[in-house]
Amino acid sequence: MTAMTATTASTAHGWVLEAVDRYEGPLLRYARRLLDDVDLAADAVQHAFLKLCEEPSSRLDGRVAPWLFRVCRNRAVDHLRHAGRERHLLDAESADAEAASREADPALVAERADLASLVSALLDCLPAPQRETLGLWSEGLSHKQIAEVTGRTEGHVRVITHRGLAALRAHPQVQALLADHHGGSAAANPSTPAPRDTP
Repeated sequence: MTAMTATTASTAHGWVLEAVDRYEGPLLRYARRLLDDVDLAADAVQHAFLKLCEEPSSRLDGRVAPWLFRVCRNRAVDHLRHAGRERHLLDAESADAEAASREADPALVAERADLASLVSALLDCLPAPQRETLGLWSEGLSHKQIAEVTGRTEGHVRVITHRGLAALRAHPQVQALLADHHGGSAAANPSTPAPRDTP
């Protein structure tokens, strides 16, 4: 390969290297939550980046994050299916889908900065759809992007987010943090900031 060809190839895949730098950590955390297996999670992430190498950057302009998470999720579901465990990602979705048509805007548990570490620790206690959705939200994805990753409607994602956050908010540790943050009873200040919805 000539120096010019090598330089062109390097430039052409520079955006892939940037994506690796930016999303490898979040993708690994996401895949570990889904699979509960470090090696399988690493495989799912590697698969996503290998697939990214096959895509022209122009096709994914502005959509790299949801595309990567979607490909990673598909690979993780393949692993779960192979192990006979894929049901845990699909359970309870029909009830949530029905509720999506009735519920509007969900509320956050509290300001993300104050509760991020606790939310992460408590995610394992939630049903799989809520755990996955809140995990993606905590990585900075909007409802629209999460819908693209999971194949659910945006309204469905909002309902799952609302239910997951409501469950987390009811946890005693979260109640204590909210009380500390607001200088009093958490119940006395039920309002929470609106969720991020930037594309």
